[in-house]
Amino acid sequence: MPDERAFLNLIGQLYDAAVGDTDWAVALDTLSGILGGRAAVLQRRSAPGQAVQTLVAGIDPAYVELYGAYYHEILPIRSWLPRLPAGSVFLDRMLLSDRDYVRTEFYNDFLMPQDQHASLSWIDSGREEEGVLPTTISLWRPRRAPEWEPEQLRLLRQIGPHLGQALEIERRLVDAAVRRAAVGLLQSGADLTWRERDCLARIAQGASSADIARQLELPTHAVNDHVASAMRKLEATSRTEAVATARVLGLLDD
Repeated sequence: MPDERAFLNLIGQLYDAAVGDTDWAVALDTLSGILGGRAAVLQRRSAPGQAVQTLVAGIDPAYVELYGAYYHEILPIRSWLPRLPAGSVFLDRMLLSDRDYVRTEFYNDFLMPQDQHASLSWIDSGREEEGVLPTTISLWRPRRAPEWEPEQLRLLRQIGPHLGQALEIERRLVDAAVRRAAVGLLQSGADLTWRERDCLARIAQGASSADIARQLELPTHAVNDHVASAMRKLEATSRTEAVATARVLGLLDD
């Protein structure tokens, strides 16, 4: 278990990540190290049809793309997440037996190639919305590692309130920034073409550029050009920010 200095360093990194002074991947890596994990995943809250936002430490980014494209839909414990009390700390094997878990497609085709086996997770204590999967932070270990121990669950429960506060600070800062940007864009008269709106709407539903290209029968590079143009007009630094700003401006249909 960590000493007081290591614990306080982690808490500081969480709040630094919230205000953008530290990358979340750094804070996740520290959290993983303190709890004895090999990898850490932050999956942000997402409504049905919305793209999954995932940040990781200790995981090949290629697997993040696979998760967002398909495997998040077949997560064995997915149906349990909205039903768990806010702030819960749990092991995946508390929700599904090891015998059943290791027989799933998710385990055999997604976890095994990464040499991951069992997770220890925390559920965000933020606002509850029907049909919205809560923000979850999961720490992973390979099969050859020791089982997660009660002391590690206790420590994650102790860290949990700080995780929740950091994520809420970040949400409020992002919401405020999007609103300020939207007001400025309204005043400047910025607008999107119908194709740019269409591409952003499909991104909001979880589609990748390749997916959109197939749906619209366009080259992938053309889709990327439309999205890049929309991001420039909306002064967004990411696709997620562009979608959020477009929604505030009322440019996307619900």
